Amino acid sequence: MMRPSGPVRTYGTLAARCACLLLLGVGLMLSGCASGSLTRARDAFYSGDAARASEALADPENVGSRDRLLYYMEKGVILHHSGDYQGSADILLDASELIREQDIIRAGQQAASLVTSEWLMDYKGEYAERLLVHTYLMMNFLMLGNHESALVEAKQALEVYDTYPEACDGDYFTRALIAHCFEAVGEINGAYIEYKKLAGVMGDPGPVARKLVDLGNRLGFDDEVAHFRQFLSEPESGTQERPTGEAIVFLSRGRAPVKVPQNIVLPPSIRFSFVTYEDRGGYFPSPGVGPLAGLREADRVTTDVGAVLRTSLNQRLVQVIAKETARVAAKEAIAHNVKNDNLELLVRIAFFLMEVPDTRCWETLPGSLTLIRAPLFPGENPLPFNGPGKTITLPGADAPSDRRPFYQYYSIRQ
Repeated sequence: MMRPSGPVRTYGTLAARCACLLLLGVGLMLSGCASGSLTRARDAFYSGDAARASEALADPENVGSRDRLLYYMEKGVILHHSGDYQGSADILLDASELIREQDIIRAGQQAASLVTSEWLMDYKGEYAERLLVHTYLMMNFLMLGNHESALVEAKQALEVYDTYPEACDGDYFTRALIAHCFEAVGEINGAYIEYKKLAGVMGDPGPVARKLVDLGNRLGFDDEVAHFRQFLSEPESGTQERPTGEAIVFLSRGRAPVKVPQNIVLPPSIRFSFVTYEDRGGYFPSPGVGPLAGLREADRVTTDVGAVLRTSLNQRLVQVIAKETARVAAKEAIAHNVKNDNLELLVRIAFFLMEVPDTRCWETLPGSLTLIRAPLFPGENPLPFNGPGKTITLPGADAPSDRRPFYQYYSIRQ
């Protein structure tokens, strides 16, 4: 006797409906993987059209709430290199506040991402990206002449270093910027401490030896001055005319690497997904700026942004593996409990397609950041800047003849 066909059709219809809902969920999730506004802004920025890049991000509502931090970070860099330092500072302060809010785990998103993808989570930024938010805030406030606010950001950056030391210690540029923020407000003891930390993590004190000798003399640290003086070249160790100020150049070069998807597939339908960083640019030779053009590297501190981002991502590796393993186990349990072979197959296909690694990242970051310091003497100080394939002259700095600290800031992107 044949079994009634009605229940089979009903169960098949239910399976089809469930599969359609799952596949619809996949489509909706994948449609949100890349915000059109962010993509247009990044493309315009790297084509040299900062105005169009800023316009693409004019309305934050055009970017999904899960990408709100990326919106703040990308727009902050775009405005900085457009010369709108106050606008950049305002938007990056929003980023800093959002990061603090995001430290509270949202249980609903966390649970949903266990069976779908990290794309459903709010983007919280890599550890190094969180540090670089404060880096750009420091640069913005220094460009605005607001040294007190720059110092506030310097102290917040130090908290990030303390929280994620292994992920961020390779960011020498930011550490040098922190030290300068202390120095610029006259806190020379704090500045000396930070320069000394930088000398330690770099391994070679040469890039900051001049500062350590100068500040050490003022603080009366004779033994340490004698130690760091050996890292100065012979002409710099002798008697020279004392500069009345410094030109400080923030040099951004190239493009930071971006995240690309990687997958490991195991039968029958297990898919482990993860991301790695992929380079987008080549090597840039070290430039010369005015009086520094013929000097050794003692006046320059450089961060390889790509190397720091990779280290930062690797520091999350244990966390990533643990969550990916939990996600695979949860999906397998759900699929195994489906009591229909056809529906189980459709569920497995949907879960397989949902396993899309989260490639979101801060794409307007440069490949490297270099802090260059040039001594300024009384009178006009033109600063010819020798970059790859071109030479430009920065506006001259008219240094005062008195002995008060004087700093002239420039921010350049190549």
